[in-house]
Amino acid sequence: MSNLFMKTLNLHTDYIKFKPLKKAIKNIGELSEAEKKEQHVKEALAVMTAVEKGDSNIKNVVEKLVESIKEIAEQINIKNIVLYPYAHLSSELASPQTAMDVLEGAEKILKKSFNVVKAPFGYYKEFEMKVKGHPLSELSREFKIEGNEEESELDEKERTRLWKIMSKNKVQVIRGKNDLKSNVELGRDLDLYIVNEIVGQGLPLLTPKGASIKREIERFITDEEIKRGYEHTSTPILAKSDLYKISGHWQHYKDDMFTMKVGKEEFALRPMTCPFQFVLYKRKPRSYKDLPKKYGEVATLFRNEQSGELRGLTRLRQFTLADGHIICTPEQMEEEFKNVMDLLNYIIKTFDIEGWYQFSKWDPKNENNKYVDNPEAWEKTQNSMKKILDNLKIEYVEKEGEAAFYGPKLDLQYKDVYGKEDTLITIQMDFALPDKFNLTYLDKNNKEKKPMVIHRSSTGATERLMSYILEKTQGSLPLWLSPIQVKIVTTSQNNDNYAKKINNKLIQNKIRCETDFSDDKIGKKVRNAYIEKAFYILTIGDKEAEENIVAIKQRGEKDVQTFGVDEFVEKVKGEIRERV
Repeated sequence: MSNLFMKTLNLHTDYIKFKPLKKAIKNIGELSEAEKKEQHVKEALAVMTAVEKGDSNIKNVVEKLVESIKEIAEQINIKNIVLYPYAHLSSELASPQTAMDVLEGAEKILKKSFNVVKAPFGYYKEFEMKVKGHPLSELSREFKIEGNEEESELDEKERTRLWKIMSKNKVQVIRGKNDLKSNVELGRDLDLYIVNEIVGQGLPLLTPKGASIKREIERFITDEEIKRGYEHTSTPILAKSDLYKISGHWQHYKDDMFTMKVGKEEFALRPMTCPFQFVLYKRKPRSYKDLPKKYGEVATLFRNEQSGELRGLTRLRQFTLADGHIICTPEQMEEEFKNVMDLLNYIIKTFDIEGWYQFSKWDPKNENNKYVDNPEAWEKTQNSMKKILDNLKIEYVEKEGEAAFYGPKLDLQYKDVYGKEDTLITIQMDFALPDKFNLTYLDKNNKEKKPMVIHRSSTGATERLMSYILEKTQGSLPLWLSPIQVKIVTTSQNNDNYAKKINNKLIQNKIRCETDFSDDKIGKKVRNAYIEKAFYILTIGDKEAEENIVAIKQRGEKDVQTFGVDEFVEKVKGEIRERV
């Protein structure tokens, strides 16, 4: 086994000044005139770095470094990062090229979230800084990236170590604005999901309570889409590289995919369902009479997000998307876009979503192979999309450089409890993939034509929608989504049998119900039910048992109401149907 070690000294500074003097490494490149000047950065996290000798995947080293920097930056609430090569942290340095690759890789990722300044590598520099005096202002980090090792059975010591890690689900949380809880804190407090080091980052394990929320959202959207004419598919979670080469994902998106070799063939876990549904479309000839063809799927997807980007249920490596694709004639495009917006407006109303629309366009100056290279098609499609949006009187902001690689999109944006902006739902117009997959239909004159495609998510990624709803309601979910719709508490053991009968009746009527038969006093049982955010608290005492009734209190209400058992069951079933 071989390892690569990394050492950092992280300093929270009032300011840091530095200026390169002369080369410390003979073969290092020359600096530009701007790089030769003194740099002065205020309110910065200065990250002094040293990469030590070893043999490991540079990408893994970069991920580990970025993860460490982001963790510290979040703790001290800093936006300015200075990456400062500092060889004096080690006497066993890696090659200059390895160290430069690590720093450049980290800089590229960090720039997405921070203002980053990188001090010149391979030069003697004079520097001056003023370090703050709080407990987190000086933090050292040392970590290793393990190389390959032969597989072997776990010895007892290693097995015990892994058991201990498996049993720990510590969550470090910081309150959001106005002391609001994040979905991470709510997930922990309400026992909705965990992230365990044994399983891996960005791979949450939903508890039965968390899974009930996910299940309700996905049942809702599947039923709603079928009512609106969508045909739901079920496609594989992986495919050969050939499929992704046809779509262009292999060329434009490979770094964000999980790839693997199976024998002599290359496979990848799917990052989206469109290529699979296009293969289904092509299984037989199509006429204009078949269009629009609307495919939907609640699909498990995989994206190789950097570890430093992963957050609670918001950004994951595996997630579930309510994905859909509408294949239509050019003449049908505006009407189908309007239908998608109608569905989207219904979803916004159902989940009480507050956000704004962003018209995400391509960047014609991009030189990183991010987009399909067809400027004429880009301009034509963007103008067409803008016309549709304006005809539908949709208010939006324009943002260049945020389009998908195959077409412009309309994104529903929101902000989380920290004020960080993210995308909840998206609609994309696609001019490229119909050509790439040779999608066709026969028109009224029996001539072969190319259709247009609308890619759309309806409820978006289920996990991200869950995080939005949890943060917006601070865990007080509406009845139909509440993991605990009814909590039954008894005043004494004498009433347990009656409570069990009610519990069974509720469960048989598909109402999520829990009981508290503990020896705690009734006041504590009720308080615990409030903490768990149960929607209805149902109290059973001697009177209720004798008269075959229930006493209920709704979450957030002071009044206690009395119902017959059957009456209460029908009341709850009706409210769930209405999605109260």
